[in-house]
Amino acid sequence: MKLAYNITFAAMKRIIVSLLIIVSTSLHAQQGQLQNKSGIFYIAIGTHDAYFTKSDIHLKSTAFDFVLKNVKGTDDKFLHATGGPIQYDYQVGYYFKKKNFGIEYNFDHIKYFARHDQSVRTVGTVNDQKIDAVLPITTYVQNYEHTNGANYVLLNFVKWKELIKCKNSDRILNLLMKAGVGAVVPRTNSTIMNKHRDDTYNVAGYLFALEGGLRYNFAKHFFAEGTLKGAYANYMRVLIADGHGDQHWFSGQMLFMVGYQF
Repeated sequence: MKLAYNITFAAMKRIIVSLLIIVSTSLHAQQGQLQNKSGIFYIAIGTHDAYFTKSDIHLKSTAFDFVLKNVKGTDDKFLHATGGPIQYDYQVGYYFKKKNFGIEYNFDHIKYFARHDQSVRTVGTVNDQKIDAVLPITTYVQNYEHTNGANYVLLNFVKWKELIKCKNSDRILNLLMKAGVGAVVPRTNSTIMNKHRDDTYNVAGYLFALEGGLRYNFAKHFFAEGTLKGAYANYMRVLIADGHGDQHWFSGQMLFMVGYQF
């Protein structure tokens, strides 16, 4: 787990350093005003708070095949990182000013913990014995979490609508709207029937997302965003020891990001 933390944190640092290099280079290279350009390239990084609906977790291997019903899950709550780096987000996009729409790549390092303080209906078989009972979740599942990411990877369609523009100023307040489709790429940390696995990322399924909020442009090249995002995520093949699992949920996120545009 420590190695995974170091690798992921190093990747995050590389992202931040790359963004700073681009910003520094662009500050020296850009001379014109944004309103004189046909399009706007932008990059941003930030963090979020996430909420999940209850979900069924189906787990299957050679020794068992059962479903945990209506499991409650939680995230890491902004900057409180209990399972590696903070829940970070970044985006890279281009907005076509004349056509008034943009295309954006968005990555959410979202985290999910199945809460230990709950009893859930467990239905299926364990060692060829049928089960249908309400049991503490830790009876068979000692740990189940996507803490090096439940990871949303999205391609977004973006629209901006100007709400307020300060006269003779670069300060603009926009309504921001996004719709996206993409993949979920989790790294799952699980201990099931005392067998542990936490070793690799995999493309586990798909998601759809809608996002809306406000974007504030200031100081010519900089902006800040505050948005709400709703998503449906379907994890069709989660990796566990000697088997696989699946689950799907609806999630809600509150995001805050800062960025640079030119």
